[in-house]
This record gives sequence, C-alpha cells and structure tokens, in this order.
Amino acid sequence: MQAVILLAGYGSRLKRDDIPHKCLLPFGNETLLSRHLNILQSLGIEQTVLVVGHNKEAVKNYARSLDLNMPVEFVDNDRYATTGNTLSLVMGLRDREQDLLVMDGDVLYPKAALEEYVRQSRPSSFAVTPVDIDDTEATKVLLRDDQTIESFVTKRDLTPEEKSRFHMAGEAIGFFMLTQDVARNLVALYDREEARFVQVLWEIIFNEVTPHNEIHPYLIPSGGCIEIDTQEDYEEALRLYQSQAGIY
Repeated sequence: MQAVILLAGYGSRLKRDDIPHKCLLPFGNETLLSRHLNILQSLGIEQTVLVVGHNKEAVKNYARSLDLNMPVEFVDNDRYATTGNTLSLVMGLRDREQDLLVMDGDVLYPKAALEEYVRQSRPSSFAVTPVDIDDTEATKVLLRDDQTIESFVTKRDLTPEEKSRFHMAGEAIGFFMLTQDVARNLVALYDREEARFVQVLWEIIFNEVTPHNEIHPYLIPSGGCIEIDTQEDYEEALRLYQSQAGIY
C-alpha cells in the first residue's frame, strides 16, 4: 500500500507566519508531518506521496531532512491558491498502481488510531469518529441500510429527509483508504467534469462516487482526533497532546 498526504493548502485561517507551513506545527520534538511519516514508515507503507503547494520547497526540504527509509515522492500543485483540495486529491491518486491510504495533512490523531485503521479496515473505507448529528461544521457521513456510505454532508445541517432516510456513521476525520478501482473512477470523473470539481472540497466529488462504489465507514470510538484550521484548534490539539502524551 502507498500513502498520499494532502499538503498544498495555504492555511490562512491559522495565521502563523512563524512557520513555513502548518504541517510543521510542533508537537513535542515532532511536527504534524514528521508524525505522519514516521507512523506510516512503521506501518510498512511502501511509499508516501506528498502533494505540496504553499511554500513547497520548505516542506520538501523538511521531509528530506527526516532521513526516512520509506521513499517519499513529491507532487507539485501550483494551482493550490485558486482551487479546492479535490485537485490535490486527484493529482495524488493519478496513475497509482496500488491501493492507497489518503490523509489530510492537518490532522492530529492518536498513533494507535491510524495504526488500527490501516491494519484492521480495508479499502475502500473512511475513518470516522463520533459526532453530534447537529454539528453544522462536521463532515457527517451518511449510510444506506446496508451500512455502506451514501454521502458526505459538511458545513450545513442535515435535512429532515436525510435524517429519516439515512443512518449517520459519524464524522470523517481526514484519512481514508481507496482501492485502485475506486481511485481510477474518481480520477476519471474529475477528468470528465473538471469545471465542476476543480473549485470544491473532496467531499463533493465523493458524493458522486459513493453511490456507484461499495465504501464502508470504520469507527474510531476513542476520539482524540482534531483537524487544525485555526490557532484555537492548534491550542486545543496541543492541550490534548500534552495531557495524553502516551497515546500520541
């Protein structure tokens, strides 16, 4: 299995000019990025692809400085400032010949959460954590009766129809596994209709992939996962990291 980490974005909401990229936010003696790469290497991932954009050379140089045994490839998304992260996803998936683990680069998670997900789940699946069904900001994962994923709803409340027709698995937390076939289907859909998808988040294109592919949720019940978009998010993530250092 190979891994793809999406790192192109600017991270303007974080407002941290003291670091070149938010994936370099410090946690103890590590950063978000070094944690990702070290954990992936320990899991035996054959190669990791970093999709980079903002301050890409600083990110590349940092990754190279880690002296990993696992090969790391870089894919440049120079359109990151004017596109959604679907483009980065497609660039990372294109022409891959293995099943893939895909990760958003701005998530802090307990080490065991990713390890258990990779070892116990299977492509194609999304890691989810419990969330309030009325959390407007959460990326809510809706399930059909057969417990496969129907769609993703983010940045809005569920409609009464959605609540009555579907079950909710939880919140997608930023890592998922795809078979080669699902990855190819997604890339082909993007290529056919790039104008529709180039500006949007990956949840939007997946809403057209999930009805035609069997994709499962994988529940991580323990929590401790947090996406870091703002300085407040980072402070909360750092508090979690420092108070429960043993699980991170």
